[in-house]
Amino acid sequence: MTLTPTLPVQADKDPQALIDAQTFDKLALHFAAVQEVTKTYARRAVGQMLLMLKAHADSQHDPDFGRLLPDGRAYRVVPTEPVDAAWHVSLQHTEPYAAACEQIAGGFVHHVPILTEGMADGSSMEYTRQALKATGYYIDPEFWDGEAKSCCPPNPGV
Repeated sequence: MTLTPTLPVQADKDPQALIDAQTFDKLALHFAAVQEVTKTYARRAVGQMLLMLKAHADSQHDPDFGRLLPDGRAYRVVPTEPVDAAWHVSLQHTEPYAAACEQIAGGFVHHVPILTEGMADGSSMEYTRQALKATGYYIDPEFWDGEAKSCCPPNPGV
């Protein structure tokens, strides 16, 4: 009897592959410099931020997925604190961020600051995890095991 060792199968794709290498490097190096983190951590953080953009783009046209904001707009995907940090830094580096959005979503993905009940009760994170999983890309648990985090104070009563 001959045993053949089985190689592990990596079913999940690397989210860094969502955009071209040059654009990715610009975003990751910028994040590393601004946040004063290692390049390895920066690459992982930016990769997960790109995964969030992909999940957002993929779920936008599914009327049965996600929740509605009070104004009727749908939201699908929310960041955790480390992913939000990568998103905010990327938004400040507009040219590579816009290029990344174009490659992933076909257009600019705007930042819409929200704080919802779904973020407080955890349901937004459940929607987010479903959307992330549906992309087929690697979900780094260090970046997604937390709670949804709003970068904003509670929504003012307008």
